[in-house]
Amino acid sequence: MKNKEVTKQVVGIDIGMESFYVCYKVQYGNGRVVIKGTKSFYNTALGMKDFFLWTEKRNKNLEISLVFVMEATGVYYEELAYFLHYKKQKISVQLAQKIKYFAKSCNLKTKNDKVDSKMIAEFGIEKNLSKIDFWTPPSKNFKMIRDLSREHTSLKQSIVGIKSQLHALNFAHETNKEVVKMKKQQIVFYEKQIISVEKAMRKLVKADSKLYEKIKKIETVKGLAFVSIIKVISEVNGFLLFNNIRQLVSYAGLDVIEKESGKFIGKTKISKKGNAQIRTALYMPAMSAMQHNRTLKTFYERVNEGRTIKKQGVIAVMRKLLILIYTLWKKDEEYIEDYQQKITEKKAA
Repeated sequence: MKNKEVTKQVVGIDIGMESFYVCYKVQYGNGRVVIKGTKSFYNTALGMKDFFLWTEKRNKNLEISLVFVMEATGVYYEELAYFLHYKKQKISVQLAQKIKYFAKSCNLKTKNDKVDSKMIAEFGIEKNLSKIDFWTPPSKNFKMIRDLSREHTSLKQSIVGIKSQLHALNFAHETNKEVVKMKKQQIVFYEKQIISVEKAMRKLVKADSKLYEKIKKIETVKGLAFVSIIKVISEVNGFLLFNNIRQLVSYAGLDVIEKESGKFIGKTKISKKGNAQIRTALYMPAMSAMQHNRTLKTFYERVNEGRTIKKQGVIAVMRKLLILIYTLWKKDEEYIEDYQQKITEKKAA
């Protein structure tokens, strides 16, 4: 009888902007895995209700928890994750890189929504998902902070764009002065908006005393300011999905890739496949840290030693800052400059 008993139930979900494809798999005591159904649903409130009814009809083993597994794909997964959370279901939101590596190990020849949902379900079957893997939504404040931080980035980019247009107008023949005036007014307007957004961000952070204290500790890193830290923290949802630094660096697109085959040696560069918001948030802090943070300045100079192009050093400092934010957040500690040197001196004393 034990061989016929269900030991695992997983629904793999491949989610997109307009729809999502699902695969319901069960595993029996003898290790046999059976697909109980596959179907596509619209990524709407009605589509989610239909999906939940569809899973309930197939869930005949109420004593075995059903786990819903999906990728963290942009913002498209969020509504469904919240919907299932409100239904008190177990949800596992996995980093895209984890799913990608698992897919490679499966040696799949075909890639489409149906195949991907089956593969994600298989991921859930093979991995021993535990309580630590189950998704919990960020606080309402946290989500509002992320929206504000993205608006802050958007406003900054708008100003850069307008300044570029102004520069072109200043060198153009017979420039329309009214257009120049309007461009300058737009900059003033966006700058006021940025101030308002920053005030709103600070207010929300201060309302959460635990979050505020953590941010203050990370601010002890020279080069890292409040807004930049908040942008990173809100993009990674307080590092809830990350178990190690490698995953985080890859998620931010700051992991290094090399192209080398036989005698051909290509350029070493970052993947840029991850979260662009994080890279944008870390660029200016890296530039500041290279000047004012002794440890990171030395690190930057060491990376760029013998190089004519200094970009690789900047990227290395960005990566270092990201790791510092992660480490200080997890340990709930302040930054100690020249930490290793001070430890060595203490041992020698």
